[in-house]
Amino acid sequence: MVLAGGDSRRFDAGDKALATLDGETFIERVLGELRASTAQPPIVAVRTETQRKQLRRTISPSWDGRFVLDDGSLTGPLAGLLSACETASTPWIFAVGCDMPLLDSRAIDKVCVRVPRDAERAPEAVVPVSQHGRREPLHAVYRRSAIVNCRRHLSNGDSFNALLTALDDVDYAVLNELPQLVRLSVTNVNTLSELERVATSVEGKRSD
Repeated sequence: MVLAGGDSRRFDAGDKALATLDGETFIERVLGELRASTAQPPIVAVRTETQRKQLRRTISPSWDGRFVLDDGSLTGPLAGLLSACETASTPWIFAVGCDMPLLDSRAIDKVCVRVPRDAERAPEAVVPVSQHGRREPLHAVYRRSAIVNCRRHLSNGDSFNALLTALDDVDYAVLNELPQLVRLSVTNVNTLSELERVATSVEGKRSD
């Protein structure tokens, strides 16, 4: 699922989800990588009907994307995650932000493969940790039922840190394989200057 309900306050060009990189909008790039990894119709969480209509016009109908509105009793990314978990039918959800245009399906797979087949041994979430110890809850896989059950422990204004604290069993995965790939995949773009740096990087790779 993709969290796309933010107000893009630091992004002077408008809604980040509709910003473009290498000829594609952020939302198209993110959804394309999600579909390549999960083979499931993506869920997009938005805050307003206006956002839903704008993004619906951008996303190909063939992708069978579903939209949900953020849970009104929470704020920020948690509001979108909870709505998606209440809507989805799969036992697990991979959550990502719409502002991560370098998302890579191979990095998604590196996270998802850590979910054990044995349900009794499975954690409630698998959250990658960077080489510098930074947790990446917006490039992580969550047990859907655990998120729904955590709702009673969350309050308006809570962040992902509150959710991770409320969960009983989180696998903080240090992904030593393909570190450069994972580092790029978790990159989020909040400002135009950050977009310019990412675009320069993409252009450089194309010319190599």
